[in-house]
Amino acid sequence: MATTIERVRVLHGHTSEDTAYHVGDYPYGRVLRCQIRYWIETSHKGAQKGRQRFISQTTNPKAPGTVWNKPKGSTYTDLVVMYLDSNNHVQWHGVHFHLDPVWDAQTRLMGIYDQYTDAQRTLYNALLGISRKYARQWEEWEERVTAIMAHIDSTGTDPEIVNSTWQVPGGRLYYLSTPHVFVAEARRRLAEKTA
Repeated sequence: MATTIERVRVLHGHTSEDTAYHVGDYPYGRVLRCQIRYWIETSHKGAQKGRQRFISQTTNPKAPGTVWNKPKGSTYTDLVVMYLDSNNHVQWHGVHFHLDPVWDAQTRLMGIYDQYTDAQRTLYNALLGISRKYARQWEEWEERVTAIMAHIDSTGTDPEIVNSTWQVPGGRLYYLSTPHVFVAEARRRLAEKTA
């Protein structure tokens, strides 16, 4: 199980076809190559007004000249950023009204929170404030991270979490499908304590 979360580089200012992040050489099927562009679309009307989604659009290498295919969009959510991963591939990260502690930790461990614009950080903090009203999920998060910290501190090793379950004296702790985030956060906190 990987216990680190990759830090990424957030891409800002790509908000339309005209300002899209462009990649000139992208696979199209098994053999052909095309161009692709990415941007974050913000809805300005209807039920999704103010919400965002990630858009990608490829060219059609079978057509003469530069012919753009129909854009493909993700589901709308409250806040979306694009980023480059360690392979320089474009990815996206969305945050919605039901922000939970695991997603918050992952957002911070990836370095996304630090790279938000002031407006994005304000919106994120508002969503976080709403989420914290549901205290039990945050209490469980703290209990599980604290347990991992104690284990690592006393043994020097990560806990053995199998199928998202850690067998501990007196029972089991469940880590959903993201135990690596819990472990990475525990390691971050331990490093911060000893720094």
